[in-house]
Order: sequence, then C-alpha cells, then structure tokens
Amino acid sequence: MLRLALWQGAGVANDHAATLSEVERIVSEAAASGAGLIVFPEGYLTGYHIPGLTAADLSDVEAALARVGRIAADNAISVVMGSHVLSNEGVRNAAVIFSSTGEELGRYYKRLLFGAWEKETFVPGRHVTRFETSGLNVGVLICYDVEFPELVRQEAQAGADLVVVPTALMAPHDRIARQLVPVRAMENQLFLGYANRTGTEHGLDFVGLSSINGPDGETLASAEAVPELLFADLDPDILRRERAENSYLEDLDRYRND
Repeated sequence: MLRLALWQGAGVANDHAATLSEVERIVSEAAASGAGLIVFPEGYLTGYHIPGLTAADLSDVEAALARVGRIAADNAISVVMGSHVLSNEGVRNAAVIFSSTGEELGRYYKRLLFGAWEKETFVPGRHVTRFETSGLNVGVLICYDVEFPELVRQEAQAGADLVVVPTALMAPHDRIARQLVPVRAMENQLFLGYANRTGTEHGLDFVGLSSINGPDGETLASAEAVPELLFADLDPDILRRERAENSYLEDLDRYRND
C-alpha cells in the first residue's frame, strides 16, 4: 500500500532558497501524514513559464536539486520534483526523482512540448523513466504528455501501476483535468496522480484541479484552484480486481493476435 501525496501550488518566483523552504515544509507534512511518495508540479523548483529562459538562468539548479534530495532523505519519503534543468543537449523540462534515501533515481524529460514557447525553449525528451516504490511500478509523464493516449498506454503495457504527472495546466484548458485525466486512469487500469500549479505567472493563469484517480476512473482525491496537499491510499488489490474483471490490455492483445 502506498500513500501518495500531491502538492498543488507554486514556488516562490526568482527565489530558490524560499522555494526550498516551502519544499521542506510540504515534504515534512506529507511524511508526517504517512505518505511514501510526493509529487510536485511542473517547473515547481525553477518556475514554469519564464520568457527568455537560457542556460545561464539555471546555473544554481543542480545545487537546489541536491537540497531536494537531502530533504527526501531527512523525511524518508520519495519525491518527484518538477524543474527546468540543463542537459548535454540543452535546456529541458524535467521531473527529477529521488528515493526515500535521497538518491536520485532518474530524470524524465518532457517529450511532447506544448505551444510555441515550450518548443522554442526546451529540447524534447526521447526516453521513458520509471521507478519502483512501496511495491508499485511508477511511470512519469509531464503535463501535455498525458493528453496523448499512446504515452499512457506505453506505461501500462510496460507494467506501470501508477503514473505521476507534474503539470502546469493553464486556463482555459480545465477540461483536460476534469474530463481527460480520469479516463486515462480507467482506460489503462492504473492509478494516476496529476499535480498542477496554482496562481499566475507571466500572463498564464493556472487552474489547479489536481487529482488522484483510480484504475476504475474514480477520483480518490481532488482539489479546486487553491494551494492544497492531496493524499490517497493506493491499494494494489484494487488494481488486481479491476484488471481481473475485464483486462483491457489482455483483451487488446487477444484481439491483435486473432
């Protein structure tokens, strides 16, 4: 059994130290409530929408990420942190994964870039990133990625029990959070945690509406538009029951092989 926590909110603009203080407070609260994994929104550590973002603007990000790893270890909880980072290929929109001992387990780079600004700013990712926690296999996507059924199905076919999605969903696209996200969980018979930002940033209004959804499409926890820490207990027995009653993946394979 995994207790999943999602933080819906935004960091402190242009202040990594203040943002890290918030991370420490939120992670501590999640761990005290029994969570084994907490997911932060897209670009939480650095800010998401930063017009004119360059490599020079990210010079202190690695030190900040190292601090996130120490916070994870201090609280014995796994963390998925949204952050812009530098790679050998250029600037990336990333989700950085830390184990409960503070070890960095991997970096997922957003594959499907949304809109002109993202396409001009980031190098798209090409690879999947997965990890294991509390007996669950976890896949990672970022925001716009989840709107493509092929990417979520890829995670399900690889054996994911949970897909976590750091997000920066802005107005007027609230239908994605309200309608599409629960369906992605149901059609792939897995848990899905969708952690969105709140507030405004350089002309964008973020809608919140974070949620944790079950493999039957039921919403286990949800938020509206204000900062909030969400929790849900993810029971592997629910996965087994849903998949045993009517396995979409098995039936699809059977259809393809007939």
